[in-house]
Formats: sequence, C-alpha cells, structure tokens
Amino acid sequence: MEDRITQYAFDKECEDIAREIASEIELDEGETLADYRDEMADRASETIDGHQWVIYHYKSLKICADLHTDEGEEFLEEFGMPETPTIYNLASTIVYGQMRYQVEQAIDELIKENAAA
Repeated sequence: MEDRITQYAFDKECEDIAREIASEIELDEGETLADYRDEMADRASETIDGHQWVIYHYKSLKICADLHTDEGEEFLEEFGMPETPTIYNLASTIVYGQMRYQVEQAIDELIKENAAA
C-alpha cells in the first residue's frame, strides 16, 4: 500500500471490512444478517483494533491530518482519553473511532440490503 491514504481508500476499506464480516456469517433458514448485528459489531471492533491504520502511528497521524475524522473525534470525546494521551495514541483512538463508525454504518447498509432481498 502506498503511503498516501485518500478519503476514497479509507471509505472503501471500511466498506470492504463490513462486507468481509458479513460474508463470513452463515445464515440458517429464516435468519437474516440483522440476527447477527451484535456479533458483526464485535468482529468489526476486533478487526479495526488490529488494523494497520490504527496500530501504525504515522498512518493514524496522516489520516487525522488529511481525512474526515469527525465521528472519530466524537468517539474520543464519548469514551475518554487513552490511558497515555500522547499525540500518537490520540490519533490512533480517533482513527479507530472513525473506522468503527464507518464499518458499522456499512454493516447497517448490508443488513438493509439483506432484508430487502
């Protein structure tokens, strides 16, 4: 992956994570993705927590500097400061919150699509 992360690439990565999570759900007859919403949210949290954009501080800093992070900043306000509030930990927390928001939004869209099908 190149060093520059665009808003398009960020948005697409979040959508791809949601699709991957949804594709791993094996639905039994009569079940829908909505039945697995909590499980998918947990899986999203785990996946994002280990994502390169969260764990590599220089990538987190670039994302905070260059991309939309309003929901990530709201996440930071809601859940509080990291235990060690360095600029790097703040950036990683903001990016985690932003990715989590966007992945969960994408999961909600997939649930709607599944219900309509």
